[in-house]
Amino acid sequence: MRIYNPLGIDIFELVLFLVEYAPYIIGVLSILSFLVFQQGLSATGSSKAAHYSKTIYIALVVPALIVTLPTTVVLASWQDAYVRGYQIFKYPSLRAKLEHYIETGDDDLTDILESDKYAPTFGLYEANYLMQDLLRHTLFHTNDHNEDNIDEGYNKGNDWFRATLGKSMMYTSGLYPTGDETLEEAQDYKIDYVADAIELKPGMSVLDIGCGWSYLANRFTEKHGANVTGISLSKEQVAYARELNKNNDATIHLQDAMKLRERSDLPEEGFDRITSLEMAEHVGIRRYQEFLGLVHGMLKDDGVFYFQVAGLRRAWRFEDLVWGLFMGEHVFPGADASCPLGWVSTQLERAGFEVQRVHNMGSHYSRTLAHWLENWHQNRQYIEGKYGAVSYRRWEVFLAWSVRAARQGSSTLFMLTLTKAGQEERRIKSQAHLVPKNVPKFGNFW
Repeated sequence: MRIYNPLGIDIFELVLFLVEYAPYIIGVLSILSFLVFQQGLSATGSSKAAHYSKTIYIALVVPALIVTLPTTVVLASWQDAYVRGYQIFKYPSLRAKLEHYIETGDDDLTDILESDKYAPTFGLYEANYLMQDLLRHTLFHTNDHNEDNIDEGYNKGNDWFRATLGKSMMYTSGLYPTGDETLEEAQDYKIDYVADAIELKPGMSVLDIGCGWSYLANRFTEKHGANVTGISLSKEQVAYARELNKNNDATIHLQDAMKLRERSDLPEEGFDRITSLEMAEHVGIRRYQEFLGLVHGMLKDDGVFYFQVAGLRRAWRFEDLVWGLFMGEHVFPGADASCPLGWVSTQLERAGFEVQRVHNMGSHYSRTLAHWLENWHQNRQYIEGKYGAVSYRRWEVFLAWSVRAARQGSSTLFMLTLTKAGQEERRIKSQAHLVPKNVPKFGNFW
C-alpha cells in the first residue's frame, strides 16, 4: 500500500530518511532555532515577537512529525481496509483478534489469519508500542538498548528455543532445493550454500557476527576445516555454543558487535571471510553504516562477506506494518533495520562493498517457519507446563503469522555475497565462482 503525504513523498521513504539522519536533522534545527533566537534578542517590537515565534515553530518540527506520521497511518489504514471490503465496524482488527486469542485461546488461529475477516488496521496496540518503545530504540539505538533487548529476544531459555528450532538450534532460514527436505537438511544445505558462496577453504579465518547457538560455526569448523570466531551478545547462546564446540577449535566470544574493535585478541590483518546471518536487523537503521564500516575494516581486501538479512517488500501493505510492530514488541525488540532490498544494497555500497550475488528466498523462510511451528505444536505440553498457556500462544501467533508474512512477501529474506569495492582480482574470482551453473541448454541460435 502506497501512502503519500501532501508533498507527494511516500511516507515509508520519509520515515527511513528521518530515522537515518535524525541526529543531523535535530542538530540543524537546533542551530537554526538558536540563530533565530539570537537575532530576536537584538530585535525590537513586533520583529522581536516574530523571531521568537519562528524559534517555536522550528523547535516544533520534529514533535509535529512524530505526531503527524502515526496519525496519517492510522487514518490511511482504516481507509484502506474500507476500500478493500473489510467489515471494520462488525469485526475487531486483526491485531485485536489475535491478542484475544493469545489471552483466551478462543477461535481457530488459522481462521483468524487466513479468513480475511479481520482488517490489519493500525490501532491502540500499535500506537502504544510506537510511542512508548519503538521511537526510543529507532531514534537513539544505543549499545545499552542492544543489551536490554537480548533477554526478551534470545535469553528466554535454551529449552524454549529447542522446542522451536529443533536440534540444529539454527535461528535463521533454511534452504529447500527440492522442497522435500527436513528442517535439519534445509539448515545443513543453507550452511553449505554459504560456505560455497564465500569459497570457504580449510584453514581460512572466519568471523561469524551474531553466531547464535553456533551451529554454523560448528559445521564450518568440523566439516569445512575453517578457523571460526563467533560472537553473540546472549549469555545463554554463548554458554550453549561453547559446550557444542568444546572438542573443536571454534572460538566463541560474548561480545557486542558494535564494540568489536575494542578486542585485542582478534587477528590484526583481518579475516579471510565474514558472515552475518539475520543479525544486522538489531543494529538499527541509525547505526547501520557504523556496523557495515566495522565489517569492512575487519575484512581482508581479498575477503568475502556473506550477509543474510530479513527484509520487507518495498510495495508494502498495512498487514506488513501491523505484523512488524507485533514482532518488534514481542519477538525481536529493537530490530528496526528490517528494510527493503534497495535500502540494504545502498547501505552496503555506501560502506564500500560491491554486491556480487543476491537471492530473495522469502518463501523458503516461510517453509522454515512452518517447520518451527510444527515443532512448537509438538512441544505444547512441555511449554505450557513451564511457561504458561499465554506465553505458548503468543509464540504460536508469532510463528503462524510469520509463516503467512514470509509466504506472501510481507517479510522476506535477502542473501547477499559481497566483496570490497575496487578489489579487481577478488571481484573476478568471485564472479567466476558465482556464475550461474546447470542452466538448461536448448541448442544454438546460429
